[in-house]
Amino acid sequence: MEDWMARRFTAATSLFVMFGMMVGCSTSDEKKEYDVPRALCGISVSPDLVDPFLPPGKKLKVLDTRPVPTRKICRLDVDGKWALMANLEWWADDVSISTVAGANPQLGSAKPSDNEAYFSSGTGAVVQVTGCKNPEHKGQLLYTSLRVRDSGLADTTAMKKLATIFTKAVGKSDECS
Repeated sequence: MEDWMARRFTAATSLFVMFGMMVGCSTSDEKKEYDVPRALCGISVSPDLVDPFLPPGKKLKVLDTRPVPTRKICRLDVDGKWALMANLEWWADDVSISTVAGANPQLGSAKPSDNEAYFSSGTGAVVQVTGCKNPEHKGQLLYTSLRVRDSGLADTTAMKKLATIFTKAVGKSDECS
């Protein structure tokens, strides 16, 4: 009886191991069937910087809106679901970056940089656009805010790079005149 149970256990274990190997070695058929945009909110950005934060899918739609004069929103939707948001946000100059960062739920428990110039996590970032002036926004500071929907795409290093390059480009744009 014990010999029969041992053989059954060995057979079951072998099946689980083989199944695990097949699943572990299989590749996903999901891929990006869309072109990654070359701009966020009208600001040129290398698609290579944006690509890590976009999920596989068939169709990408870019939505640019300015719901209020102090905010411009660029949203990238993949197959009908938002995947990445890039915002340009004007805040009163007496508001701290911590307060601005608190409005970005994708930052989670991120801490500010040593010089408090930005907050960043694998799925979000808030950065002040230094030296940005705009006569329509007197007494205000401009911040960029990035949000990634899928926490499985989190990449702290890539987010910091995207946020830094995007923010510098915003500082050279018409938004800062």
